[in-house]
Amino acid sequence: MKITDVQVGGRYIAKVSGVLTTVRVLAIREVPPAWHNPNSARWRTRIDVVNERTGRKTTFSSAAKLRRPAQAAARKEP
Repeated sequence: MKITDVQVGGRYIAKVSGVLTTVRVLAIREVPPAWHNPNSARWRTRIDVVNERTGRKTTFSSAAKLRRPAQAAARKEP
C-alpha cells in the first residue's frame, strides 16, 4: 500500500512477526532526521499501530507492511 491510502483509525491486514494479522492504525507521524547524520534533512514517516489479536503496540516504518484493508466480519441474519 501507499502512505496516501492509509487512514488513522483504519483496520488493515499486515504481517507481524511472520503472521498475517489485523492491525488498527493509531497515528501517522513525521520523525526528524537522525542527529548523527547532519547531511540528511529528510524527515521519515512512521505508522503507529496496535495488533488487534494481542493488543501490543508497534511502529511500521513503511506502509508496505500493510497488505490490504481488513474486511468487516459478515453478519448472518436469521
